[in-house]
Formats: sequence, structure tokens, C-alpha cells
Amino acid sequence: MSLNPNSLTRRQFSEAFINTDPPSGADAEYISIFRATQHLLSLLINDAGMVETGNAEQPFMEPAKSKNRVYAMWDFVGRTMGILINGVQSPSNPGRMRDAAWKDVVGRTQMADMLIQEQARGDSMHQMSWGSGFDTRFPFGDDIKQASAAAAAN
Repeated sequence: MSLNPNSLTRRQFSEAFINTDPPSGADAEYISIFRATQHLLSLLINDAGMVETGNAEQPFMEPAKSKNRVYAMWDFVGRTMGILINGVQSPSNPGRMRDAAWKDVVGRTQMADMLIQEQARGDSMHQMSWGSGFDTRFPFGDDIKQASAAAAAN
């Protein structure tokens, strides 16, 4: 999948990932994580932290208007989706192939869930990166927390 980050918006990037089918022949575990990650990405791109701030409609490569927890997790989950689509070498058997990208995806889904479920911990990490520019106005809703837990449980 080739997407131009200089011209496409974050919403367009997200929709491309959300509308992508898993590879044919992918095993059940791969498909489960793939679909759960797509669902989480869909919830994040449509959350107020992306929509009300204007982050969703900005070009992908443009600095975010609001560096908030939803934006941070949208970025993290979107990159995880990119690894699933472009990096996993053997979707039909990712675990047995000792695929480094697959291990990364599994670890990233668990990390995302921890940062979403433990919002204060995630905020602390993001504040280290963004300092006083970190926006804490947008808490994660139950739908995002449930979707994150589902992705990590696979």
C-alpha cells in the first residue's frame, strides 16, 4: 500500500487502513488482531480528540494542532496497522516464523492497551515528550478502552 503522507489527511490515511482486507490465507490470530486494530483506529480517528481539534483533517505530515492523548494513540495504533499491512512477512503463520514485525505488533497492541487503560501513565509518558504542550482535555471513552483491550487480548 502506497500512501502519500504529504498530501493525504490523517483521516484519509486511517480510512485506507480501515478499509484494507487482511491478506488472503492469513491465520485466525493475525486476522483477529488485524480487525481489532482496525476497529480501534476507527474509534480513535472519529474521537473528539481528533475531530474537534482539527487533527483528523490535517495532512499526515503536518504537526498536530493538538498534541493530546487521543492523537498520540491514533498515531501509535496507525503505525501498528502499517506494520501489520506492510511488515509482517507471513500472515498465514506469523508466530511460528519468528517474524520480528509480528512480535512488534503483538507488543505494540499490549503497550497501546496499557497506555489507554492507565491514562495517567500514558499522560506522563506523553508529557515527557511534549512538555507543557500536551493537551489532556480528551479522555478515552469506554468504547476505546474496550476496543483496546480486545486488540491486546488476541
